[in-house]
Amino acid sequence: MEPTYDPTACPSCKGGRLYRHGVRDQHYVDAPHYGEPAVLLVRRRRWRCQDCSTLFPDPLPAIDEKRRATQRLVRYVRGRSLKYTFAEIGREVGLSDRSIRHIFDDLVRDLETQFEFVTPRYLGIDEVKLIGKYRCILTNVEANTVYDMLATREMAGLREYFRRFRNPKAVEVVTADLWNNYAVIAREFFPKALFVADRFHVQRMATNAVEAVRKAVRRSLTQKRRIQLKDDRYVLLRHGHSLSAEQMTKLKSWGDQFPLLGAAWEAKERFFACWNTKSRAIAARELDAWAASITGDVRPYFAELLTAWSRRRDDILNYFDCPVTNAYTESINRLAKSINRMGRGYTLEVVRAKMLYDSNALEKGTMTRRVAVQVPDDDLGGLGMGKIGYAAPAKSTGRRRVGYVTELVCMGAHIPTLCDKLESGAFE
Repeated sequence: MEPTYDPTACPSCKGGRLYRHGVRDQHYVDAPHYGEPAVLLVRRRRWRCQDCSTLFPDPLPAIDEKRRATQRLVRYVRGRSLKYTFAEIGREVGLSDRSIRHIFDDLVRDLETQFEFVTPRYLGIDEVKLIGKYRCILTNVEANTVYDMLATREMAGLREYFRRFRNPKAVEVVTADLWNNYAVIAREFFPKALFVADRFHVQRMATNAVEAVRKAVRRSLTQKRRIQLKDDRYVLLRHGHSLSAEQMTKLKSWGDQFPLLGAAWEAKERFFACWNTKSRAIAARELDAWAASITGDVRPYFAELLTAWSRRRDDILNYFDCPVTNAYTESINRLAKSINRMGRGYTLEVVRAKMLYDSNALEKGTMTRRVAVQVPDDDLGGLGMGKIGYAAPAKSTGRRRVGYVTELVCMGAHIPTLCDKLESGAFE
């Protein structure tokens, strides 16, 4: 290719006395043509200014000089980098993984500027082990969306992040597991928010106790009986109301042979039954009675749960005042690990961006809301056009006139949509 026009002014002094100073062949990677990588060979002239001696090449407006590529290739890579691995894109367009990563980093910076997620009313906090370290995940429990992923769950990193947290007063409820760092952070940065211990993390402690008893019993069995008990594991861990008659028979058989196993299962079921009440006061009495009933050989297996109940009593009971859970975070854990596994060598930033900025998930996580705004007293016609959509007519509230604007806001990446895409193989 050759440029088709001559420059008319020096970029330094703006003088117009220019002359040719040779030609150089330069290569620029282009978007694929007919499924094959493409490279443009440009015969690029150089020019020198007679006034200031500045040497400069032909301007190429469609070229990204930093990438040595066309701008349409950069757009092509940006459009595919949230769906495919860097290695796949590199093979398709003829660029190195490193170059693809740099284009992706620019995309992420642009997306962070473009999408500003609304601060959740119900903030969920959990963690996932990713690339060898535990990472903190924040969710919007009310909207079932991913709000952010942090590089660490350690106290120093959490404090640094939450010092820059937008609009912390909007957070009304924080739900997390019983790891102490999360409770400390919630009380330090969201002092007026209600801290709710996540129900499923608490109930899992009871399930873990039964599993610990099963493993202890299994060690004393023959190889054949060990395999049999392993196969019946799901019977011990499921809720009693969901077991069939055949499964209940198996469960009774194991309980008759090993009374400790039967006692652990009964204790687990009684604990789960305490969560069926809607009253905080009744739940407190039932949980106290349950804790007092755990005695004898089975008590050591429930030590973790009993300790949590005695030390974090209020946090656990807060669930009965505000029944929110962070259950969807478990899906996020699996999703993050799957994305990381399918794109070997991904950094945390890549996994985070692929979750937070998936176009389908963002679309599902975007919704409308009404925002109250003040209206001047002489505005008799309402608000007219809102930020996005039309405003409702203003109404009088004593001395102030208040109107409502309907605006489109993004709550984050919709978790069920991300999980559906994972199941369909969209991330493979």
